[in-house]
Amino acid sequence: MNPKREGFVDDQVKPEPEIISPSGGKTRAMPPPEIEPSPAELPPLEQDEWPIVVKLLYRPIRNNRGEDIREVSLREPRAGDINRYGNPIRVNQDGDVIIDERKMTYMIAALSGVLPPFIEEMDPRDWNSCAYRLRRFFLPDPAAW
Repeated sequence: MNPKREGFVDDQVKPEPEIISPSGGKTRAMPPPEIEPSPAELPPLEQDEWPIVVKLLYRPIRNNRGEDIREVSLREPRAGDINRYGNPIRVNQDGDVIIDERKMTYMIAALSGVLPPFIEEMDPRDWNSCAYRLRRFFLPDPAAW
């Protein structure tokens, strides 16, 4: 018979030990904590298919030709868009993500090819749908730090 080596765990499942509380009652041992995987261990995020199409659920807007449209097609943003219109997203000292509405309106206009006055005619809920779909593309990726 091989002697047991110190520091190795048997493959057999052992029953949970009973712990007696100070009041004299029996309680069960705490289960081991669940450890979340680190970002490096997570599967990669799905890449968005460009263009992103956002349906205008509440009110159509006009496009540059005067036609009513019920969806906005957004191309992939580039650094030059930030250079021209500014970064529409910022993170404050508390870590809150803040959307700069004016910059985001111009960004939506640039990415969709619809003039800003028509974007300003959007229902606020539709505008927010566009803004929140684009939000993460203007935030830094922590994996690069």
